[in-house]
Order: sequence, then structure tokens, then C-alpha cells
Amino acid sequence: MRLCRIRDSVTARTVTAGIKKYNGVVVAPQRILARPHFTIESGPYTAGWIGFEGRGRGVYELVHLSIKPKFRHLGLAQSATKQTIALAKGAGGRYAYTRINHKNRPSICLARKLGFRQTHRGKTCIFGRPI
Repeated sequence: MRLCRIRDSVTARTVTAGIKKYNGVVVAPQRILARPHFTIESGPYTAGWIGFEGRGRGVYELVHLSIKPKFRHLGLAQSATKQTIALAKGAGGRYAYTRINHKNRPSICLARKLGFRQTHRGKTCIFGRPI
């Protein structure tokens, strides 16, 4: 598994379509290009995507993590999240958080497995941790 920075508009449009399909969120391709977003590559295939966005004072939000169904349960989300946290830390990050739909049990389990603690409850739960 490797992360590849998204730098072209074709890939950005493909990823925004996937984010809408799998995450239910509408994102502009310009946002994908302007902030660190990555495809998650498994061999020659794009298995998913992830990004991180600065929120000020060393705080980063992990965003848009999604793994295509045929690549799930292979540890790709865990590996990609760990690498993204390391990149955020290298960019000066001291704290990372992510927002997860309260019905998304696999993502909640992954966040807890990686040491994130729930800081907000509701339809969208927030999980955070020092990095």
C-alpha cells in the first residue's frame, strides 16, 4: 500500500465522485488539489483515498477516508491513516481529529484502534488524539 498525492484534475474529479458515492459528501475538485489528499494504491489499483486539512495551531482533520468495497478488510484504511497521521505530524501537527457518522461502525472501530478518543456525540461523532 502506498499513498500518492493527488495533483491532477482528472484524478481529483474521480476522487470527488468516489467521496460523494462512499462518504455522501460533496467536495469540489479544487479542494482536493489545494490540500493534501492522496489516493491509496494497492498494486496497480486505486483502492481508496484520504486527506488531511490544517485547522490551525497544529490541529489537523483527517478527511474523506474511503476504501472501495473490493479492497476492504485488507488493512489498507489502517495503514493509510497511520501514514497520513505521520504526514500531518511532519507538517507541524500536534493533534488530529476526524468526524465519523454515528452509524459507521467500521470507521469508529478503526479510530478507536488507532488511539482516537470520542470527544463529541451526535449524528456526526468526533474522535481525536495527540500526534
